[in-house]
Amino acid sequence: MAIPTSPSVVVLENDISVYAPNVDSSVVGLVGFANKGPINKATLITSQENLIRFFGRPDTTLPGQGLEGALEILEATNQLYFVRGIDPTKVLAYASANVAVGASPAVYVSGYVPATTTSSIYYAVKNNAGNLTTTGTVDLVSSTANTTKAQIFEAAFNPAAIGSQNVFAYVDGTNVYLASKYAGSGSTLQVSAAGDFGFSSLNVSGDAKADGASNNITVSGFTASNVDLVVNTIYPGAGYNLSLTNAGETRGVSIEVNNVSTRDRLVVNSDGAQVESFNNLEFSPTSTDSLENILNSDVINNQSEYVFADLEKGGTSYVAPNQFGAKVTLAGFGGNGETSVSGTPRFLKVIEGTYSLAGGESGGTTASNLVGTAANKSGMYALDDDTLNISLGLIPGITDDAVQNAFISLAETSKNFFAIVAAPQGIGEVQDAIKWANGQDGETRSAALNSSYAATYWPWVQVFNPFASAEQWYDPSIFAARQCVFTDSVAEPWFAPAGFRRGRLTKPTDTEVRLNQGDRDALYSNSINPIANDSTMGITIFGQRTTQRAPTALDRVNVRRLMIYIRKVLLELGKPFQFEPNDEISWSQVEEAINPFISDLLARRAIIEGVVRCDSSMNTPARVDRNELWCSVQIKPTKAAETIVFEVNLTSQSATFN
Repeated sequence: MAIPTSPSVVVLENDISVYAPNVDSSVVGLVGFANKGPINKATLITSQENLIRFFGRPDTTLPGQGLEGALEILEATNQLYFVRGIDPTKVLAYASANVAVGASPAVYVSGYVPATTTSSIYYAVKNNAGNLTTTGTVDLVSSTANTTKAQIFEAAFNPAAIGSQNVFAYVDGTNVYLASKYAGSGSTLQVSAAGDFGFSSLNVSGDAKADGASNNITVSGFTASNVDLVVNTIYPGAGYNLSLTNAGETRGVSIEVNNVSTRDRLVVNSDGAQVESFNNLEFSPTSTDSLENILNSDVINNQSEYVFADLEKGGTSYVAPNQFGAKVTLAGFGGNGETSVSGTPRFLKVIEGTYSLAGGESGGTTASNLVGTAANKSGMYALDDDTLNISLGLIPGITDDAVQNAFISLAETSKNFFAIVAAPQGIGEVQDAIKWANGQDGETRSAALNSSYAATYWPWVQVFNPFASAEQWYDPSIFAARQCVFTDSVAEPWFAPAGFRRGRLTKPTDTEVRLNQGDRDALYSNSINPIANDSTMGITIFGQRTTQRAPTALDRVNVRRLMIYIRKVLLELGKPFQFEPNDEISWSQVEEAINPFISDLLARRAIIEGVVRCDSSMNTPARVDRNELWCSVQIKPTKAAETIVFEVNLTSQSATFN
């Protein structure tokens, strides 16, 4: 602000306070296969119900255990991004259903028109079986409000006047249209006229004067044949097809059209349960809720999470009229001879029923399809997004070395998340698991695992799968990730997710191989975290090594997760100083911003010592000339006590204890 030129007191405000952001360390990114749902997109899932709605139930015919793993982890967190991997070159089929659209009924008008001054109309409505459902007689009477032929006829066939909802007249300008209410039901409308009301035509196309002779006239109504409502899933996949279990429980997605108290309702069912409904869709000549509006605009296409709809006629795109049924012009009524009337589809009504979606295709489901490409952000590369804030990543059940290597490489490149992988199921010997981790098995791995951004666990664990109603072997990486999330909730991300306090697995009932102390020692020496089946404490994760072979602080899971956390916080703390003057004032402000964060880490037992330096020794003229601001942050991470040693010394009776 400008300083006043006259004497005054001025208060200037300069906010240099910067606080460490709250970084969620429990957001999980998972890549796997599913039969339905979004493809090549990191979809936020907040509950098990939400997962099944979008991606369906676990399917043992699919490679890996993506859905199984997601369901387990969602018991511990509500922040999971699921990526449905797919072959990006494969054209997927969207599941769809052709819902029958009601054709307009044939309308037959016959009448005896005597040369009198009065006119009465007899009408009869027949259903598709040819049985009469509604009969009656109406008088064509002029009044102050109804003076034109169209007005008179519409008033006579007003539902309130005739006491029936099965037949009505509709006037558009000077045109008169006659129809039964439920077009598409196969019903017919038969009308007989008697008397002479002073006119012999009920439409604007002609005014043929009756000659007083008896005439039987038939008007054939337009039939909107070959018109389908095509309902498609938003996302491709075979899981949107309707299938049945042995118990008769509906799977997949279906579209249900029904009528509740004369107002139509469209329901979307998924996995045997209603997930969406669009109610009060009144299909009437005067309703603004037209078929076009209901099925091709905001109501469904912009609101439904599952389906979108379109109308097709003869296999081509068809623009729906404003109402359902058929517009039938009554031509030549009371005239000589017989005439046919053309019309345009109008008042189309979807026939009630439940329609299954079919034709979906799961696409390529080989392990390599999970990799995707960095350019298209497909497959696992959909997780390479800083805005997602993912801290843990896994590909459950996928033990292909090329896929695992790509996943670990992605973790190293992004530096945002920690990857958890597992050895293949079926390894029965400790030495075989070691050979696999070292790339010496000659079958599954071609190179040794070696990264501080990854950890591996073994053996597999047995868990009851409610969707298969049986015990199954589960990838241990699922439960390793779950225990990381659990550790974050009861402690901090830099606490070791292992041992009896934070490594006990409550759901598994057995391990594929039972390990003794010597087995665990051998595995741990080769960067494999053993899962022990302790007779007293149950099934427990007994290790927290990364796959890094070099003996540094980063060969432990707790330290790597700490560094991922620190990096994310520092990235946010540094943003306010971008484009600020690169001088001592800014350097001091950077230190002032970071020092409280270091103090917080000390208080939370993440480190045992930390020093921040941002001064001229760090920001040399050469660095300043390159528009670079450097700050040194030195920390001593807290190590985990993995081995507990009790030293017991035996002394003689004469020894003195100090």
